Amino acid sequence: MKVGIAFSRYQTRYFQGRYGDLNSAVLSYGPCQTPTLGFCVQRYIDIQTFKPEPYWVLELAVMKRGRSLRALWGSGRSFNKNKVEKLLLEALESGPFAKVTSVVAKDKKQGRPIPLNTVALLKACSKALGIGPHATLQTAERLYLSGYLSYPRTESSAYPKSFDIYGTLQQQSSDVRWGSYVRELLREGPNKSRGGIDMGDHPPITPCRATRAGELSGDMARVYDLVVRHFIASVSQDAVWRSTQIDFAIEALGEKGVFTLRGKEPVSPGFLAVLLHTEYGEENIEGDEDEEERALPAFAYGELIPLTNTSPSSGDSSKVSVVPGTTVRANLGIKEKMTTPPTYLTESELISLMEKNGIGTDASISTHIENVQKRNYVALESGRRLVPSKLGIVLAQGYHQIDSSLVLPRVRSDIEDECNKIAKGLLSKDIVVQKAIDLFRNKFDSFVNNISKMDVLFSTSFSKLEDVGKPFTRCGLTRRYLQFIEGPPPRLYNKWTETVYPLPSGGIVKQWTGRVCSVENCNFELCLFSVGNPQRTFPLCPRCFNDSKWSLDADELPQDPTDTEDEQKEKQITSIAGKRLVLECPLPDEHPSIEELTVSTDPESDGVLILDPHMGPKWRLVSTRDPIIVYMPKGIEKITVLNKKDEALGVHLMQVDFKAGDSPFPDGELKYTSCFPEDEVLKARVRIYHGSDRLTASGRGGRGRGGRGGRARGRGRSGRIRR
Repeated sequence: MKVGIAFSRYQTRYFQGRYGDLNSAVLSYGPCQTPTLGFCVQRYIDIQTFKPEPYWVLELAVMKRGRSLRALWGSGRSFNKNKVEKLLLEALESGPFAKVTSVVAKDKKQGRPIPLNTVALLKACSKALGIGPHATLQTAERLYLSGYLSYPRTESSAYPKSFDIYGTLQQQSSDVRWGSYVRELLREGPNKSRGGIDMGDHPPITPCRATRAGELSGDMARVYDLVVRHFIASVSQDAVWRSTQIDFAIEALGEKGVFTLRGKEPVSPGFLAVLLHTEYGEENIEGDEDEEERALPAFAYGELIPLTNTSPSSGDSSKVSVVPGTTVRANLGIKEKMTTPPTYLTESELISLMEKNGIGTDASISTHIENVQKRNYVALESGRRLVPSKLGIVLAQGYHQIDSSLVLPRVRSDIEDECNKIAKGLLSKDIVVQKAIDLFRNKFDSFVNNISKMDVLFSTSFSKLEDVGKPFTRCGLTRRYLQFIEGPPPRLYNKWTETVYPLPSGGIVKQWTGRVCSVENCNFELCLFSVGNPQRTFPLCPRCFNDSKWSLDADELPQDPTDTEDEQKEKQITSIAGKRLVLECPLPDEHPSIEELTVSTDPESDGVLILDPHMGPKWRLVSTRDPIIVYMPKGIEKITVLNKKDEALGVHLMQVDFKAGDSPFPDGELKYTSCFPEDEVLKARVRIYHGSDRLTASGRGGRGRGGRGGRARGRGRSGRIRR
């Protein structure tokens, strides 16, 4: 964690202060997260640098009993077209026959799956169900907490001796989906699980109780279904296939004239009868890479098949073409193909790479994959494939420019190995920890000293702050216009002084032309900050918002000056990273820009009610700390907050002007002075609305700035109007 914080804080401050179109609020680094990104970027580079090349194969299309079947060339392929053309000519000129040299049929077993651990569950759900690793683990944990599944974070892939296989199967014997299969399995007797390792932490993931129809829904139902079927399959019989291989030889070509036709047919389905999603399994029949599930016509050893040079049947070998007549013959021809680049990593492939290289644990792998997506380093596209973004590519390549070990898995893998040695008592924890800290301290110093190498890559891919944004509001120091950078995170930038003023996140920042902050020596033009639904709007001074004196949580700063400096620095860094979610007035109630609009205390919070700075025509008061809006009567023409205050309450008085004919007074008075907390006439005519502290489409949740933004007491009463 220390390593991640140090690198993340430095590079976030460095690059967020230079470039305006970075599409990530935080440029994070992590000893596990960054190698995870590195795998995705390396595959991207492999794809981009791949150069397709043509190659040629001899193709033997055998026609028998109305079927056309393609036999594979034993030599594979050749990148020399002339060589293949010469072989074809030799074959057709000297005894054009293909001879059956071998017919072998034998039974092969496909092993049942090993028990399910966390990594296997993540890969299975991604490949078979299209559910991402992070969502899978969350769903499995909900099922665990609800009593449906065993603990889902485990490295074990073998059932312990104490595990009750019979009892767990018995629970599932009444289920309409697999109950009959389970009952038959119990009569025959379940098998022991195949292979796997009992790590001694937790048993493999298994069902803990049966479900009724409709008891679960959505992803919970799908994950539960997969786990149950996998468990049943893991103690079932192996599947048995009848595998047939037929070899053909064109004697004139010698060893280069061998062709093979393969096929397989099910003999006993075994566990495949219950395991619906066989595509996520990694257990294949030995040597069946080119076998397809199909029945082959009978061939006799020594049978001669005449060759022709007509165009061979097109299409995949799994597709059968109908040929008129019953003549047995074979077409020999040349087919040109192109090498194809690798595809982008799937989630399942990435998990396998992380597991192989010791990146993350069974409990953290899903988090690392989720993080690189949240940071906009990688995008998830169709087929559950992970495509790195421009930002992710630049970061990974930048680490390579400075120190490749920052992005390669070796360092993290070595640390994991040493942690395992600590567990075995072979190394001291203190020694390993100190060694790791010293290692990354040196790497951090080198990173800081060479950050300019990464900056070169950023400058070619992203726009500098001075080149983006639009003039927004004037700086009180230079009287120059500050540029508004939408972010994330939102901020104002002074390109003459290269100063960045972070703005609050969680709402909408608008211009408020001409009004200036009245704090002494500030003079910054004010903005408006709108938050909530319906929106509540407040004055915002960019400089004061970033001044610790006017921080909402200034009273929480330590008394020690040294500690105070550290706290202020941390808040500045957090603000630059866009982490400070503000769901209330961004300035304290004592700030002059808020105080001069204050007309009442808020009886439902520790805030105050101010006149909405939008002013008319819909006059209203808004609470600075709660999502409360006080709608004034429609008959009001104008409200002016006076400089005069009520001496007892300390709030400003208001001058209220009514429209002609709308006065609430018997004498028709249109203008009067009001102290709102004590004005029973006006209070009897207002509407108090408890809204939401978030915008309509505000996205993820979070606490407000200073720990108070999300505390609104109006929560849970959205839309209720009280008169």
